[in-house]
Amino acid sequence: MRSRLKSQLLLFTFATLALLTFLLEEGCRKDPNMEPCNAPAAKPYTLVKPFRFPDMTIPADNALTEEGVDLGHYLFFDSTLSFNHSISCGSCHRPEYGFADSGKVFSLNAKSLPTKRNTPALLNSGYQNKFFYDGRQLTLEDAIDDAIVHEMFVDWDASINYLSASSFYTKKFIAAYGCDSAINKKNIIKSMAQFIRTIISSGSSEIDTKLIIPNNPSMLSAAEYNGYQLFVSARGDCFHCHFTSPLTSDNLFHNSGLEDSDTSFFGFEDLGRGGFTKDSIDNGKFKTPTLRNITMTGPYMHDGRFQTLKEVIDFYSDSVKWSPTLDPKMIHAGNIRLHLTSPEKADLLAFINTMADRDISVNPQYTNPFYKPQ
Repeated sequence: MRSRLKSQLLLFTFATLALLTFLLEEGCRKDPNMEPCNAPAAKPYTLVKPFRFPDMTIPADNALTEEGVDLGHYLFFDSTLSFNHSISCGSCHRPEYGFADSGKVFSLNAKSLPTKRNTPALLNSGYQNKFFYDGRQLTLEDAIDDAIVHEMFVDWDASINYLSASSFYTKKFIAAYGCDSAINKKNIIKSMAQFIRTIISSGSSEIDTKLIIPNNPSMLSAAEYNGYQLFVSARGDCFHCHFTSPLTSDNLFHNSGLEDSDTSFFGFEDLGRGGFTKDSIDNGKFKTPTLRNITMTGPYMHDGRFQTLKEVIDFYSDSVKWSPTLDPKMIHAGNIRLHLTSPEKADLLAFINTMADRDISVNPQYTNPFYKPQ
């Protein structure tokens, strides 16, 4: 009796194991109607930079790939990432305006409120090591996160759900990050950073084709040449901050004399860098912008106070104001004003105009991929 029960128990155990094995195999078997995931490794992206541009430092955990850049291109222009689907990054950083805004003093955020400062241009942002006028973010990825949160007021859960429900985006995330990749905040930001790092000067501007590449200033027109000589001399004194490399920015912070705060370190309407560092010696300092495509990115300064480049030149010539944190580079033989002549101002403007790179604004590599011109 005891032997028969033991045999029946063994048979029951074997039958149970067989059933469990069958159920597991059936559960793991793919739905025949589902497409199998077969994503090859993402292809490395070849970054093309103009002659004499430095090599770009790319984070080890966010190498550029063709698929990642492509995904970031779409996300950059996708307004559904803002909390009310009203704006995208590309709404305020527009290719036709040098990746700044469309002549606005302040952009409007997703709540239709003006931003605190004028929208900076994104051209050559991959070469920067501090972001925003006050340098409050140290990486491009963190700067993107900052802007999406504080200007687009993103609802990450809603955005991730939207992207996950889209077969278009699901395929692009798989192509960029593999079959097991998650559609998440980290990969969204990484892709957008990859795209922005590809927004580089084309090398077709006159400053490249007439000056930097041939290294022959005589190829410039008479006015451009005179302006170049002013730019790189103590007479115009632009070179200290703007001509330290072909990027035309030293990526540092300066008080260039926009406000007169007398003897006070705190008499600035906007503390700039000091508002972030909490060091009074940084008050009134703002990051040096690139001059490349500067003709397309007005109005100018962190508060958009100047509508034209002529106004900017007039200011540096005749209206620089003193304050305790004024950059020593703004003092010329004891004088904080250059007092350029009208012809000198015109020549300086002519040289600055050579930095315009119109190819950027029409290159489909950068334009809105959701807009297909007829």
